[in-house]
Amino acid sequence: MAIKTPQDFIKSLKDNRTVYYAGEKIKDITQHPFLKICIDWMAMDYVLSNDPRYRELMVEKDKDGEDVPFILSAQKSREDLLRLREVVKLLARVCYGKPSGAKFVGKDGLNAVTVVAPRVDKKYGTNYAANVEKYRQYLRKNDLSLALAMTDVKGDRSLRPSQQKQHLDFYVHIVEERSDGIVVRGAKTHISQSPCSNEMIVVPCRAMKEDDKDYAVSFGINCDAKGITFVSTPAETDEPGNFFDHPISASTYINDALVVFDDVFVPNERVFMKGEWPLASNIAYMFGNFHRLSAETYKAAELEILTGAAIAMAEYNGIEKASHVQEKISWLIQYAEAVEILGRAACEHCVTEPDSDLVYPNPMVANICKLYFADNWHQATKYVQDIAGGIVATVPSAKDYFNPKTHDVMEKYFGGRDGVPTEDRLKMVKLVKDFTSVYEDVLTIHAEGSLAAQKMMIFANADFNRYKAAAKRVARIDDGTKDDIYSNLPDFPSKSY
Repeated sequence: MAIKTPQDFIKSLKDNRTVYYAGEKIKDITQHPFLKICIDWMAMDYVLSNDPRYRELMVEKDKDGEDVPFILSAQKSREDLLRLREVVKLLARVCYGKPSGAKFVGKDGLNAVTVVAPRVDKKYGTNYAANVEKYRQYLRKNDLSLALAMTDVKGDRSLRPSQQKQHLDFYVHIVEERSDGIVVRGAKTHISQSPCSNEMIVVPCRAMKEDDKDYAVSFGINCDAKGITFVSTPAETDEPGNFFDHPISASTYINDALVVFDDVFVPNERVFMKGEWPLASNIAYMFGNFHRLSAETYKAAELEILTGAAIAMAEYNGIEKASHVQEKISWLIQYAEAVEILGRAACEHCVTEPDSDLVYPNPMVANICKLYFADNWHQATKYVQDIAGGIVATVPSAKDYFNPKTHDVMEKYFGGRDGVPTEDRLKMVKLVKDFTSVYEDVLTIHAEGSLAAQKMMIFANADFNRYKAAAKRVARIDDGTKDDIYSNLPDFPSKSY
């Protein structure tokens, strides 16, 4: 099958899926005013794949010579990771900082199970890698949108999945094994774009113990499968199409839904893990490696927008020469450029999976980059809001600006520097308001893993022996431990003369 058109994609969503929005069961999600924001945003993946200017980047030939989406290919080299990064960056720049969700998160889950399935097969004699590859080819051949369902609702966070007191369905788990497949129950939450996707890949979100083996489950499922219910998160805007007041939130709607699995059947060929609990955490960690690369790539594009808004507001307000403003803008520039460079470095210094031809982003660099941009986001928005001024909090709406009875008043009194149209200044103010919202603050901190998750992974991946060897060499401590770098350095001062 050829690369889908945007029209093909939208038509493919007209099925029997069960989706709720604001208390209402939606009969046709393609006609719903808010869900349509999500769908139109996701459709940009297909717009770009059919655009001659970007087709070479977005599309490749498979082994049968058919056109398939590159974003769903397995990553086998540094060049693959860098190309994947360019795809995400293009999607992010086109979609106002938020890359089209058609395959954005799903690809990282697919890559995670692609790396981990052979590990499981090697240890347990299973055949999951073949299932994953078959599923990948199905997705590519049909150019399907793909969501990733990882985060379980969790219940009591102090208890493991099998220890929950209220009920045992806080985590998705196997409730029945049949000769032809498994039956699963439970719920996932914060599952981006899932109500508007064709397929969904489900993976564990944490390490498991033997008592939790039924929760060590991964599989691919069609989003209209019997027993799946989506409860949509409300859109940030309550005015679809109002791009003046909501330039970002009226254009992109991530729809981080609750996904309920009520005794859902999964055929054997769609199963990628079934009880192999010691390796459940491998999938979660590997997803983190890939998704943090995706995160820092789109965040670099967002920081271009945020920094540009600060520069524009400084000029519109006539304060661009003030030293404190220039200092803030300089900080924003280095912040944006550092995220871009660190994200690229995670690809440049990628890691090769043993006994395979697969690679993944450097975990240390990827986690450092994610922690850096998330930990500094509030400082960035503080600077931008300071430069923009209090008008960000109190600016009237587009309805007032375009109302003949109040337009002239707003035109006169909301002007800034001479020569800058009042409408342009107000549009930039609205961008700052939309981009520095509580939603964006929380999204930046928690999406792609919390700050604590990055710190944990940085600690886990650190080369403690190298750091200690460096210090011991300078302190002239020889306790017999060896290091590949520091144990082989020449003496200093030299004893050769």
